[in-house]
Amino acid sequence: MAKRKKSDPEAPSGPPDLLDLLTPPGEEGRYDREIALPADAPPFIPYGATLPPLGVAGEPTSEHHQPSGPAAGETSPSDGPDEACPASDSMERIRQDGLACTACALYQTRTHFVLGEGPVPADLVFIGEAPGADEDATGRPFVGRAGQHLDKILTAAGFRRDEVYICNILKDRPPENRTPTLEEMRACTPLLQRQLAILRPKLIALLGNTAVKYVIGPDAPGITKIHGQWFNSIFGIPCMPMYHPSYLLRNQSRAVGSPNWEMWQDIQALKKRYDEVRSG
Repeated sequence: MAKRKKSDPEAPSGPPDLLDLLTPPGEEGRYDREIALPADAPPFIPYGATLPPLGVAGEPTSEHHQPSGPAAGETSPSDGPDEACPASDSMERIRQDGLACTACALYQTRTHFVLGEGPVPADLVFIGEAPGADEDATGRPFVGRAGQHLDKILTAAGFRRDEVYICNILKDRPPENRTPTLEEMRACTPLLQRQLAILRPKLIALLGNTAVKYVIGPDAPGITKIHGQWFNSIFGIPCMPMYHPSYLLRNQSRAVGSPNWEMWQDIQALKKRYDEVRSG
């Protein structure tokens, strides 16, 4: 393992340089892979829409648990453009619905349901693919090696982790950290939509190809081609694709044009726009 630089007591204070915080690659991650969606997959999912749970063959079925709808007297998402979710909806209610959900088989193998973490509401939301082993063990998102790198990246750019909301498309870990299936992602989409309706973020950061392909669309180019650019997400919120921290762990070059160098440019651009939307 490469030696870390010793801290210099005479060094100027301020946010650390991201490239100085990156460590050598570890075991292979999974987040940089592309996902292949069926040709008949919908190009987008309207923000606020409720998807029917999917059966094993991909067809709607009434046997699965469906997320709770508004009770009598509550506001429906269709009542107006400013009402994206029932007024009584909450993260705790989403958590309970998620714990009861059997819309896909992942509930049978999970240790913990991983909803997300951060302030409510939140101006910026980071969305990844799915929980990993450390997340499944703790019930918290991005706490493993990739999560520790995300913390370093946020700190380097001047963010505090507690000022952004962090979650994944899936709330349960796929066995062996495999790529989520389209059925699994569709099953979790209503929960993610409800989260975003409560959070009301101004910006979304997408971590890795799987999140990009699902939140922007299956025809979106790979992360190496569109990272750092702004797109409109299927949720109607501006989003920026970014390299997943686990990908950076395996690509330690710091040369100009390397993934590490590009990530440093992207996170600074994200911070600049974040500051702009907050001050505006």
